[in-house]
Amino acid sequence: MPTPSELLLAETRRYLRGYRSASLCAGLTHQGTHHVQALRGKGLPPAQDAVFSLGALTEVFTTALLAVMVDRRELRLDTPLSELIPRALLVDEVAGRITLEQLATHTSGLPHLPPNLGAAAQNPEDPFGHYSAGLFGEFLRGYHPTRPPPHPSAESFLGMGVLGHALSRRAGLNYGHALRDLFCKPLGLVDTTARVTDEQAPRLLSGHTARGKPVAPWTFPALPGAGALHSTVGDLLRFLDANLGRGEPGLVRALKLTQVPRVDAGHVRRGLGWNISQVRGHAVLWRSSVMGGFVGFLGFAPAADAGVALLADHGWSLFAALRGRVPLEAPGLALLSRLLPLP
Repeated sequence: MPTPSELLLAETRRYLRGYRSASLCAGLTHQGTHHVQALRGKGLPPAQDAVFSLGALTEVFTTALLAVMVDRRELRLDTPLSELIPRALLVDEVAGRITLEQLATHTSGLPHLPPNLGAAAQNPEDPFGHYSAGLFGEFLRGYHPTRPPPHPSAESFLGMGVLGHALSRRAGLNYGHALRDLFCKPLGLVDTTARVTDEQAPRLLSGHTARGKPVAPWTFPALPGAGALHSTVGDLLRFLDANLGRGEPGLVRALKLTQVPRVDAGHVRRGLGWNISQVRGHAVLWRSSVMGGFVGFLGFAPAADAGVALLADHGWSLFAALRGRVPLEAPGLALLSRLLPLP
């Protein structure tokens, strides 16, 4: 059996050949032991504690916050938006019936992106940076779904943003502070944040196109729950450990709620934020992202007591995008597959 370091190198080699100038941090937790490799095809590798934008990996933290608040009995999974968002802001009765679980499983029927995203002057280099609380409020007031939820599961970036907004309203804190106080601090996630600190700034990597052209930072002032988080591979491994049953007992119990298969979504099932695939007869829970010049994969296999975190500072190539293949998805799933017991 190859060592964990050999596994990480073997399964990421193809990515590093295809994205020669990408900085990649690859992490594996197996039976509670962490292994981290900082890699680059050409040039100096990044620091092992480099900070990356998580993009859509933010979603599994937003749903973790939901699970914590449900476990604390501050919310229910079937809590409707009408109980959390004032009627003056969410005027449509059918929209108000959307539940937190439907947002977390992408069955709310909300569109993928805000319909009024182009209603104000945009900066192409930061496509969500102009989308303010005012524009978000205008969307909510004008949203009139044609039929009530639930709908077939279809990913909604906007829906995760609405979920983050609803959770922060109930917590009485902005999204970043709610996640920090209720989840990250108790779990010891010191580098997972919606706002990069002065201490983290020197470790923060810039995003790039597939060919290495720098990409300006993306910001999410009105939709932080959909894509605003930054983190390190070390923090993500601690997060995966908690999902595998290690950590503060209350948080471990809450995270189990996110792992229950709830809806079908084509070739996968969905929990709260997680995709759930069957690999060699075992459940593998995972999420991937390509956003703002970064790409990432996060996944774990309870049967193997193993989790994988892969973060890189280059977006996908045109070829990968046309084929719909997130660059780090295949190596992430392959790593977990190799650790699973034989059926």
